[in-house]
Amino acid sequence: MKANMKKLLAMGLTVVLTVGCLSGCSEKKEESSKQDAGSKNQENKEAPQSQKKTFDDLGGMTISIGDWYTSEEVGESEYARATEDYRQEIMEKYNFKIKRETKFSYQDQQETYVNGVMSKSPVCQLHYLYQEKVAAPLMKGLMYDLSTLPEFDFKEEKWNQTVVELMSIGNGIWGMNPEAEPRGGVFFNKRMLKEAGIDEDEPYDLQKDGKWTWTKFKEYCKKLTVDADGDGKTDQYALASFSKYYLPMCAANNNATFVDVNEEGKYENKSGTKEFLEAMNWGMSLYNEGYIMPKPEGAAWDWYKAAFRDGEVAMQVSEVYEISAFATMEDNWGFVMFPYNEKNKDATNSSTPNDNIIVMPSCYEPEEAEKIAFAYDLYTEPTPEFDLDEAWKESYYEQFRDERAVDETLMMMREPERKQTSYLPMLGELDYGDFCYSVYAGATTPAKQIEKVSSQWNKIIEDMNKKYENFAASHSK
Repeated sequence: MKANMKKLLAMGLTVVLTVGCLSGCSEKKEESSKQDAGSKNQENKEAPQSQKKTFDDLGGMTISIGDWYTSEEVGESEYARATEDYRQEIMEKYNFKIKRETKFSYQDQQETYVNGVMSKSPVCQLHYLYQEKVAAPLMKGLMYDLSTLPEFDFKEEKWNQTVVELMSIGNGIWGMNPEAEPRGGVFFNKRMLKEAGIDEDEPYDLQKDGKWTWTKFKEYCKKLTVDADGDGKTDQYALASFSKYYLPMCAANNNATFVDVNEEGKYENKSGTKEFLEAMNWGMSLYNEGYIMPKPEGAAWDWYKAAFRDGEVAMQVSEVYEISAFATMEDNWGFVMFPYNEKNKDATNSSTPNDNIIVMPSCYEPEEAEKIAFAYDLYTEPTPEFDLDEAWKESYYEQFRDERAVDETLMMMREPERKQTSYLPMLGELDYGDFCYSVYAGATTPAKQIEKVSSQWNKIIEDMNKKYENFAASHSK
């Protein structure tokens, strides 16, 4: 993260983790103390570990960790089985049950959380919220200050420090996540690359050697776009994607972004920079030159998944979590990061991450909240006998078709210097679609759309800056 972001992080945003039902949720008592919440990653590593509060017996309580996408299945890897065994052991030892499960839909996540907390009957004890769903419940005071819970030590390596810093507002910490999930990149069909005269391992080799560039990617697109019968109509496209994945990745890989933080620590519209416009123009040049498959008439918003799965396109720009859409794909495939602009030495060569954030409802009494925190802290501990830096790979090996995608692509995505923090979703009312939808459809140019949305975005950003300043001030006592 940039050095000048420290001030912003003091007024950052919260993403929610729905809390599974306990017997009842009562008014939260006034916290007696606040922990300092704004230290940087390096400071966290150097700081001494705090003494965390523990319990001997949780009295058989049941804790639900709610999200909108978790599968009920336990993985088959050695790590997955060991993790399951460890969790069974801690539940027996401390007399509680804890489970992560689907408790609501993506569309209903915010409403479910808000209604549950305000009625003092949340559907789960810990609640996942997508970044875009955080601002409103945060401003309503519906999230528990996690810094007051002595069972948590957010200096520990297991916690995603980007989330900790983003959720550090005033003297409180309002959200957490033990996961550092790799996100967007380019899936490629190995058969179709071979047919175009491209070695199936070349994208990995180019990425490894720092040569996976915009220029090389456009060369690929030209080779992979085919008019098989010479009738002037494209029979095979090089690429298909969703506008809100594709265009933000173009920006990130030219050291540009939609919203950033200025020297004063405030959110700022960055769509007017030359790097942003250059990235959008390059991205849309692939569409204008006929390499990107247009959305079929009447197709669902996620039509691009089937287009890649069924071999209609050779490459797809999308998020790692969409791997399940290719589970039955006949052709073999690989995965690399999005290419970067070789003319910009500061390009991140990685996608913009959107980390989900886990929150606790504000309606719990301190003792009840502490028990939840103790159980979740145990639940998120590294699995015994597995190295924390390597263990995360195990579940991905089960999902990808080759190891290079995990050992090289995902490993590189986790490197701090290749990441770019996404701030736009944290502003609530802003959406990537405000810019991306019409531009990606070819209905307008990037320059015209930048001009169109700027005044509206600037007003929203100004208003939200004031709200966060007020929230931070009210929680800095």
